[in-house]
Amino acid sequence: MREPNLYVILSHALIGCGFFFLYVQHVRVIFETRTNIQQLNQLEREALLRREDALYYAFYKQLADGPDFWHGYEQLKNVTDIEYPHSVNVLQRFYVLPELVTAYFFHVVRSGFNPMVQPMQFYLEFVWLMGGVTLLVLYLYGTLLCENIFGGIYGVISYLMFHSFVAKIYERPLARENFAFPFIFLQMFYLCICIGRIIHRQRHTSRMFMIFAMSLFTACALLSWQFSTFIFTTQILIMMTSWNVSSLSTALVNAFVLDYSLSHLLGHALAFIMSHGNSQLLLTWQLSISLFLFLITVVRQLRHVRSRRLGHAQDLLNGDLFSLKFMMLTLLLASSMQTTLMELFNRAGVVSVPEGAQQHFFDLCAHWALQVNVGFVAHLSACNPQYARVSWSELWQLVKTMIVKPYCMYGVVMLAMFFRRWRKGGAPVSDVTKEQRDRARNYVLEDFLEEYRVSMSDMSTKETEKQLYKCFSLLESCDFDYERYKRAQARLRKEQPPARDDFMQDIKRLRAQINRNSDKQRKERAQGTKEAAADGPITSTEEEVKDPDADSESKKKNQEPGSGETEPESAADPTETPPSTSAADEAEKREEEEHSATAAGCGSNSSGHRRRKRSSSRRSSVVPTANAQILNMHYVYSFLQMLVFTFIGLAVRKLFFLSFTQGCVIVPTVCSKLWYHRQRNIFWSVSLAVFLLSMFDPGMVNIHEEYFPTRYSKSGDDLESMLEWIKLNTERDAVFAGPVDIIGTVHLTTKRPIVNHAHLEMRQMAERTEHVYSVYSRQQSSDIYNQCAQLKIQYLIISLDECTNEVRDDCDLLAIWDDEQPAYQKYPQFCHELLHKNVPSFLKVFANDHYGIIKMFSQSVQINLKHNKMPEMSI
Repeated sequence: MREPNLYVILSHALIGCGFFFLYVQHVRVIFETRTNIQQLNQLEREALLRREDALYYAFYKQLADGPDFWHGYEQLKNVTDIEYPHSVNVLQRFYVLPELVTAYFFHVVRSGFNPMVQPMQFYLEFVWLMGGVTLLVLYLYGTLLCENIFGGIYGVISYLMFHSFVAKIYERPLARENFAFPFIFLQMFYLCICIGRIIHRQRHTSRMFMIFAMSLFTACALLSWQFSTFIFTTQILIMMTSWNVSSLSTALVNAFVLDYSLSHLLGHALAFIMSHGNSQLLLTWQLSISLFLFLITVVRQLRHVRSRRLGHAQDLLNGDLFSLKFMMLTLLLASSMQTTLMELFNRAGVVSVPEGAQQHFFDLCAHWALQVNVGFVAHLSACNPQYARVSWSELWQLVKTMIVKPYCMYGVVMLAMFFRRWRKGGAPVSDVTKEQRDRARNYVLEDFLEEYRVSMSDMSTKETEKQLYKCFSLLESCDFDYERYKRAQARLRKEQPPARDDFMQDIKRLRAQINRNSDKQRKERAQGTKEAAADGPITSTEEEVKDPDADSESKKKNQEPGSGETEPESAADPTETPPSTSAADEAEKREEEEHSATAAGCGSNSSGHRRRKRSSSRRSSVVPTANAQILNMHYVYSFLQMLVFTFIGLAVRKLFFLSFTQGCVIVPTVCSKLWYHRQRNIFWSVSLAVFLLSMFDPGMVNIHEEYFPTRYSKSGDDLESMLEWIKLNTERDAVFAGPVDIIGTVHLTTKRPIVNHAHLEMRQMAERTEHVYSVYSRQQSSDIYNQCAQLKIQYLIISLDECTNEVRDDCDLLAIWDDEQPAYQKYPQFCHELLHKNVPSFLKVFANDHYGIIKMFSQSVQINLKHNKMPEMSI
């Protein structure tokens, strides 16, 4: 894998930017087609946002509506209307980095460029730009792994063709993953760049820049999405496993892993500081495992330095066993450290940790995997359609198009090639006559003599006969077609110089290593001489015998042409293992053979392939390159990360986009790794055929479905009428509670205080939500009233579809409550009774086809008003 030059980088940047703007326009048009947002008023636009999306847009709106950015920034530090009556520091509790950045640039644009810009329009444009960044990174990532531009283009087109299956950014533009995943993807892409650079150069350079970049990407992802920490945890585990069994030198691996773990620690610290001490980032699996990985690497580095000082050889097996043992201890200590330290900090009052995000996700996993009852809120979250499992029909559609079709096509082509070769094996090579063969051989002989000025007297030498035989073998492989022979010869000449350049660079590295080894031996002998001088007379040692050889080797190096040129990077590398002198002599002989073969410009396809294979094997012993190894470290990491994403995505539908996006990077690279360098024509023809076949069906069908959906319909829950009623008929300080999917929308559009919201992973919010949803249970009215009164609720919004007093499926709210409270199954559902009877302390003041609003009174007030007609009922 050669270092890309400036022109290659600029060309990839231009192509990636083209895909960037294409995707931005693509999702912008799809969102407008589905919502017709330009024709809606402000209430209807905001009513499109549900669950936590509405809550985050409320934060952005507060920032954007202020006189300047810093005024809204200070207001977010003390918000009392989202968890009434408690005061909440939004910057500490929620993941508002996207809102802060968008609002800041909104004020810049409004004050200096366009005073008429709309807040929602500006916010959505920022979302589309983040989606474009994802596609840009996908193209560069695919090109990096495939080592050719086709891999990046194939990945981008696959992503666009199957966009309607998983990556539905236009359905939930404000979802946290839309902002966090571009940074996660950037971090993964840059990690692969660093790994590939180490494999190519055998050095770990730009260490400070790597730590800074990866820390920044990690911090941005952690500040944008609560699930980012779990993704980075899986990445650390993969890196711990893969680098532990790598074939690179111990010092090089330790240096890289040390910087890698340090970047995670610094990113975590940066996110913790920028979030004003978000307690969810205080103790996570990512933080604990990266900390223990850092400590393990420090211990390994100390052991390695000690072994080198003592002059002992590094025991790789013991080092691997040492790391594996500590990896297992890391997981055990990390899991135990989480709960213990959090409880200790809570009791000591050092840090308040009211949230339980990890516990919430663990409860969800237990509910899905073990089918056990782990609480009302966990069951409620598991019934969210976004957390449902991926349907087998959609999964098969993706697998069929992205995996089955390409490999079936490759299998057919390879089978046809096998039968073709088998058929030709028993048949004569060609039907040409003896006269034609003799004439072609004479042409080749004349070209050989004329081009390389070989006299007839030199024809008797073995070297010349060997070169001429290669030319005749190449002519025979071309069926004695002289024109085909000339084309094959020209192609070989184009392919051989890069291989020779690589080989010459390898020779230079070998010589530099020999020099370093000689210098090291001289220093050791000098030190041993000084020590022996203090004890007694100096005796002959094995090192003194080797000293003349080292001197003669250095003299021989200086006499050879080009021996004085060494790469600065390799010369300064202290981590490479010096080879033996005999290896250098053997390499020089191979160099001369390669030079003669290149000068002749002749050889069969198989012989040229064997030379390239031998050259690749020699390079792998010195500087492994990507072309010489099918399973490179960065490719192995990307593939394992896709497997982890697939496992997560199959369990949670909302997260399947992780596997889908990573699959678009991996799928086009698998075949190219195996056949691109050997069967280039087959690779391009088959890939193009599969590409076009998939592009028309089902690619164009999916894109047509995105622009003109047949199954998509606008939400018909008539939420706008209820929001209008609340704005006109309730006090501005009236406290509301209700279903998690719409209560954030109520707060956004009406600015009324609310007591619960959709972040159910927060322990305090989970308890509040359980109290609010008690209205759907079979409990007594007094118990429900007491729970709502403790939260100071004045208006309670209920979903009429859930108040039927019937159990329809396992995700029905009444069914969830029956699992939680089986002793109450003999009683009727409370909200069903509330809609049809007068219940003390509860009064229905509004109802439409989907929602109802219950006003709550104290007992004394209810006695005076229960027989009167409330003015709200007449509206």
